Amino acid sequence: MAHSPRFNYIITIHNKAGLIEQVLMCVLMCSREHSHIYPVLDGCTDRTEEIIDGIINANAGVPITKVNTPDVHEIRAANAGLAAADQEGDGYNIILQDDVLLAEFHLERKVNDLYHWVGPRLGFVSFRLGANFAKDAAVSDAAVPFVDLVENAYGHGLANAEVLLPGQFAYRSTCMKSPVCIPFTLVRNLGVLEEKLAPYMHDDTEYSIRCSKAGYMNGVLGIRFHSDVRWGTTRTKKKAKELTRFTQRNMRIIREIHGAYLAHICSQSQSSEITEVPTMVDQEEQALAIEAWKRNKAQLQMFRNARERRFSSRMKSIVRRLGV
Repeated sequence: MAHSPRFNYIITIHNKAGLIEQVLMCVLMCSREHSHIYPVLDGCTDRTEEIIDGIINANAGVPITKVNTPDVHEIRAANAGLAAADQEGDGYNIILQDDVLLAEFHLERKVNDLYHWVGPRLGFVSFRLGANFAKDAAVSDAAVPFVDLVENAYGHGLANAEVLLPGQFAYRSTCMKSPVCIPFTLVRNLGVLEEKLAPYMHDDTEYSIRCSKAGYMNGVLGIRFHSDVRWGTTRTKKKAKELTRFTQRNMRIIREIHGAYLAHICSQSQSSEITEVPTMVDQEEQALAIEAWKRNKAQLQMFRNARERRFSSRMKSIVRRLGV
């Protein structure tokens, strides 16, 4: 009888005392006999570590090993988790941020089935979002040179993305966003995330290109999770300019590192196919996912409208102070 693959759950965390218990309990619900959880406490100054210690003391099943980093942000925190986790043998790293509640309690079986169904050349997989590169991605100045976006129905409801339902798989040139899956073999053969891109942005893009260069295919699998758009803060809610700057800078770095191969990808036909994975499709679950997508899409629009109102209010206040 074949040995079951192992699963490492790597959770990057910064000050999520109000949510981390739910995040960890959901991971524990997904975990099975060969699972190991690595919460990466990245510069936490609130009660997050105390809450995790309480869960560790109360849990006698799945091992939980804390990893501490000094507020190094997303890329280096994920790499610290990958370094702490055992990458030998057959298995998968599920990397998620502290604003994701996994709700696919057959996750390990589905991931294992997917990789066996596609075959050994399946590389980087997202459970949220994927895209292809625009034809001029290697030479343009675009900070986000993507087309053919596909988003899990349990994502945020992006207006320009095709909806991916549970049990469906979409091949795409690049995977994006948490949660994602990186098999142990990729870590052994390709290494970890590119720290030249630290602290964050486009690390998944760079890793996807590296996978493609090594002969792997990437894609997006529809599973069930919850991630409210209001939960993600990227440290503070005043980071829009910084996010834009890192996005632009990191895409330039990617063109410097992988420009020739990126041009090769853009010159080829990139699949925009969505296919159903045998044994994973449940019509009732898909109907629930469509309802979730409608709610998330409406909530995203409400979030954007509220942000625009706050921005407009601040601008009016500045104008009044300047006496313009």
